[in-house]
Amino acid sequence: MGLLKRLFRIGAAEANAVVDKMEDEGKIADQIVRELHENYQQAIEGEATIKAEALKHRANEQKERTLQSEWEKKANDFLDMVEAKSIDETKGNEYATHAAEEAQTHEKNANEFATMAVKEESAVSVMYAKIKKIKQQISDAENRVEMLKARAKTADVSETINKTLSSVDTDGLMATLDRMDKKVSSKEFTAQAYAEIDDSTMSINQEMDAVLAGASKSSALDALKAKRNKTA
Repeated sequence: MGLLKRLFRIGAAEANAVVDKMEDEGKIADQIVRELHENYQQAIEGEATIKAEALKHRANEQKERTLQSEWEKKANDFLDMVEAKSIDETKGNEYATHAAEEAQTHEKNANEFATMAVKEESAVSVMYAKIKKIKQQISDAENRVEMLKARAKTADVSETINKTLSSVDTDGLMATLDRMDKKVSSKEFTAQAYAEIDDSTMSINQEMDAVLAGASKSSALDALKAKRNKTA
């Protein structure tokens, strides 16, 4: 028995996982709104049907009340005729009794119609409250659906980006970039060092030319000095 329960639990878990994967939040939300609209329409139709029955029973009640009044009047008329001795007392009482019974029957019918109408009117009131609630739920659901869709879209995009970035070694990339920067800097320093060595080292020919140029400058200076001394 324990094994069967475990297998059932595993099967249920896998089934739920498949269902969760198949669910599209936006589509499910739209379906809920559609079902609410269907419930609203059914409630409206039900309210209209019950209200129509209530109106019909009220109309029948009123009809029966009218007939009751007419038969009561007839009964009273026959009783008046009996009292006035304008009709045979036995016959008059017979007519009056029949009219009274008819009035009683119509009164009973009227009361039954009234009872049904009261129940239906009460049902209409309950139905109206439910319709009002469903209408508000539809409005709330539509607003929530828009927000849910926006949130789901943002979540999907974020999940895709984060999933992509999670597989990228950004720290490693930056470390490589730092290493390349150091390598280039090292090359720059080496190039500068070579340039300075070239500037400070002269060939034998360059050294000889420099000595001769210096000697020429000295001879010119000596000649100028001698000329100044003669003039003096």
